[in-house]
Amino acid sequence: MPNPHAHLACLTTLTAIAMLAAAPAGAQDLMEREFSVVGSWSTSSLYPDHEVPFWTKTLPEASNGAITVNIKAFDELGLSGGAVYEMVQQGVYDVGATVMDYVAGDDPRLEGVDLSGIADPVLAREIADAYRPQLAAVFDETFGGKLLAVVPFTSQVVFCNTPIKGLEDFDGKRIRGSGRMTIDFIEALGGTGVDVSFNEVTIAMERGVIDCGITGSLSGYLAGWPEAATHFYPLPAGGWDPVGIVMRNDVWEGLDEATQTFLMDEFAKFEDSVWTDASKSTEVGIACNTGGDCPYGDAADLTLVQITDADLKTALATLKDDVLPLWAERCGEACIENWNSTVGKVLDISAAAK
Repeated sequence: MPNPHAHLACLTTLTAIAMLAAAPAGAQDLMEREFSVVGSWSTSSLYPDHEVPFWTKTLPEASNGAITVNIKAFDELGLSGGAVYEMVQQGVYDVGATVMDYVAGDDPRLEGVDLSGIADPVLAREIADAYRPQLAAVFDETFGGKLLAVVPFTSQVVFCNTPIKGLEDFDGKRIRGSGRMTIDFIEALGGTGVDVSFNEVTIAMERGVIDCGITGSLSGYLAGWPEAATHFYPLPAGGWDPVGIVMRNDVWEGLDEATQTFLMDEFAKFEDSVWTDASKSTEVGIACNTGGDCPYGDAADLTLVQITDADLKTALATLKDDVLPLWAERCGEACIENWNSTVGKVLDISAAAK
């Protein structure tokens, strides 16, 4: 007569083997760790569409439950975007994500990855990849952090409450921009860069404080900018606002090698996903602002201003002749040598102080 206990033991063993086989490769070897994470803008598409699912679903599932996460966007926590890395460095949170331009005042090397007028998301990623070692060094040296990922918002486009036809109409306009390079770009074209917080742009437009504002195509739509704007110009006058996702060094160094490797592999996939989606998200943003199909709500009816080849040439010339020389003065010789040997080669241009 068969031994029922032996049969049960066999089934248990087979079940355990099946569960191990079904677990992601290496997941059973990971450290158990709960991370506290500050995400980027809650009103962007990056946070709800990519960051939240990655932290709360992808990582826990891929790690077979070893990795768990608590995440809130920085604006939901009452933080400014410029305070995120400081909070991580001070030990309040383990990981932080914010637009790198927000903290470029602490280290101007961060400006070198976000260039006005780069309309092609594939080229924007090539720039980010080429400059990544420099960014990693900045976060280690200035913020005491390990760079995990560099990902874009949607392209930083132009909302105006006055008619424009292209870059030539920046002349004489008061334009809200974030980031020193964006302000330099605006002013090189004859405009006046104005410092207005993201959430105050609609009121500033309505009151005539500014004529235009630059932000992500979807971010502006979701924040209600079309309520005050009349025209929508999708040239990335503010670049792609790359976001750096950074873990505090002591947290990173407290992880074993298997867990570090697992995280970097997962973040590489995350970066691919966000960059692949960048062009699509920008197109959705254009549709939502100019009467197309909009999955986020009723589309606005702003006038769509077409990007011309002449504007693209003007943007590149302005970047090369006006914006980069000013940045070179802020960043210094070693910084510019690094940029010229990386991003400069991608764009086939060189930066130099005047």
